[in-house]
Amino acid sequence: MNKKVIGLLVALAAVSDAMACPACKDSFTKHGSNASVGDAYSLSVIVMLSVPITILIVGIVVIARRLRQHPNSVA
Repeated sequence: MNKKVIGLLVALAAVSDAMACPACKDSFTKHGSNASVGDAYSLSVIVMLSVPITILIVGIVVIARRLRQHPNSVA
């Protein structure tokens, strides 16, 4: 249990150092004319991460439904 808590604290402490690449970080911290570039980077990352997560969730839902329909059958 203690190792999990320590690992979580180390991970949270490391997040501040790895928040963004220098170009993204500058776009957000300066609040200048490049702020829209930083927003675009963030949106593109969210879109790219949502595709594999969506595929994984759909696959899990399909498998769970098939197992509920035929609980004793072998795939």
